[in-house]
Parts: sequence; structure tokens; C-alpha cells
Amino acid sequence: MGAVLWWLPQAVAVRAYRKLTYVINDGLLQRWVTPARFRRFQASMADQLGGHFYVIVMPQTLHFLLPCLRLVAHDMRLILLLNGVRRWEAELLRARWPKLPQFRVATLPNSSVGHGSMINMLLQNNDRNFGLFDHDLYLFDKTVLAQLEFADEEFLLCLLSDASVDGQWVYPLTHFLYFRVDVFKRLMERYSVGAQSYRDVPEPARARLDTLGLRDGATIKSYHDFYDTLHVLLALAYAEGLSVAQLDLATTDGVYHVGGTSIGTHHTKDLAHLYIQLLFLEVANEPLLQRRYAFLTAPFTSASELRKHVPKTPQAVQQLRVADEVIGRLRRTFGTKPSIAPE
Repeated sequence: MGAVLWWLPQAVAVRAYRKLTYVINDGLLQRWVTPARFRRFQASMADQLGGHFYVIVMPQTLHFLLPCLRLVAHDMRLILLLNGVRRWEAELLRARWPKLPQFRVATLPNSSVGHGSMINMLLQNNDRNFGLFDHDLYLFDKTVLAQLEFADEEFLLCLLSDASVDGQWVYPLTHFLYFRVDVFKRLMERYSVGAQSYRDVPEPARARLDTLGLRDGATIKSYHDFYDTLHVLLALAYAEGLSVAQLDLATTDGVYHVGGTSIGTHHTKDLAHLYIQLLFLEVANEPLLQRRYAFLTAPFTSASELRKHVPKTPQAVQQLRVADEVIGRLRRTFGTKPSIAPE
């Protein structure tokens, strides 16, 4: 009971603050501050654009990001978008990966910009095709990087996808996406919509979605009552006869996505998520991270001890299985020594 009385007011305050920051970060700052700065940033590295990937760096996620970068930083042209990270986090990344460009998005303290707003910014300020790569995606199969070409009817490439319950709508999972920019720009201009999530779709996109049977309550992701990130643009592209292509993996274990590592706050994380946090903190073997991120898993200090308390629900078992497989594969790739940060 004491824990509830201690944590509940904090969780409520965080939720209220996040609603405020959404109005400021995704509205005022994304409209009036960040775009001009981002255009100057893009112009300063114009020769590196085209076929590049952005990694949106979220606060308190570096223990997931470091091994992610170590896997692919020498195989891809990456740009780090600092979305609310602390100064010390940016400095740690710069020390580890000094050649990776960094751009800091304008935000209020202790907050970040929504994923859809970030994608809008990238689509509006790129003339050449680019990709998005999640901070907790672990790509072992590099053969997919040679497949980044669009067929005539394709407008988006992905690694993995899912489908609505009725099987009618296929949608890409957003942890690895490669955008055909000219198509997205055309759809955004023609229908006055963006990549953000929507509860109420504006005209003329609403009328176009109606012709597909995607009316109120009939969204692509069946378990949502709204259009998730990118889904309005996805449906409009489908209406024009375009398609999403899924890249071919050479092996069944060529990619892993942990997921859920930047959603919510530590106040509301369940034991399975806390175990995954602790596991990656231990394997990253970064004293600064272990010290600065200790509050994320307090009062627990050992992943092996915490694991004993995780309930054996199907969801938790699946989460732990994925995390354990990622760690095992990382250790086999980088060697048996504890640290998986770059040498």
C-alpha cells in the first residue's frame, strides 16, 4: 500500500506533464523551432543523404542502443536524432561513436516528440529515400541492406509485418522502414494528412478511406480504435494500388526486436520489462549507465534474481525468450567477455 501511495502520485503527475509536452513539443516546437534547424543540419551533410537511416534516440535507452549500433554502424549510414535525451547521454554516444552525426530535436525538459511527428519532419525535409531504424532492433542479417530498391508499385520496405484479424490489411512493423519519399510527399500534399496517429481523419482523406471500408472503428490495426502511426498514409497508398514489400531474411534468426523499451515510464513497467532493462544494463557493462539508470529498476539490482519473480504468463514468457535470445546472439557475435560496447 505504501508503494502505491508513493508511486501513484508520481505516475499521475508524469501523465499530466506528458499531455502538456505533447501540445508544446509536437505542436509549437515542431512547427516553429525544429524544422529550420533541421534543414540547416541536412544541408550541412547533403553529400551523405540518400540511402541513409535515422535512429531516433529516446531518453534512458542507451543500454539497448549501444549493442544495436555496434552491430550495424559500420554497414549503414546512420544519423542519430536526439529526442529528449540528456546531455550526458549525447556525450556518451559521441564518445563511443564520434563519426555518427547527431541532431537534437527541440523539446521541453524530460520529454520527447511523438514518433509520427518525427516521421513527418523527416519526410518533409528529405528529397531522397531514407530509412528508420529502432534503437532496440538487432540486425544480424546484413543481406537485407542490399535489397533497398523499390519495384514500380512499391512505396515502403520493411523487415517484418502484421495483419488485421480478418487478414484484409497488412501493415509493416515500424522498427525497420525504408521510405519512397516522393510517394509519401505526394500523398501528404494531396490528402492533407501526415504520419501521426489519427482518431478523426480530415477530409479529403476521410472520404477516400470510406471507399476502402475504413470508417470509424474499422481501422487497420484491429485492436485499436484509432489509426496508428503511418496507417492513414498506408491506407491511402493501398487505395492507389501501391504495396509494401517485406525484405527477405537469409536466416530465421537474422533480426530481433525487443520492443516496448521507450514506452511509458518506469512507474508502470511490469516485472518482465524490468528484467529486460536489468539484463541489458548488465550486459552493456557501462558503469555510467548502470549508475544513472539504476532508478529504472529499483529496488532490483540483479537480473537473475528478478527473473525468479516474473510471472509465467504467455506474454511474459515470450518477452523473456526474445530478450534471452538477443543476449545470447550478441555474446556469440561479440565474444564471451561481458561488455558489448564498442572497443
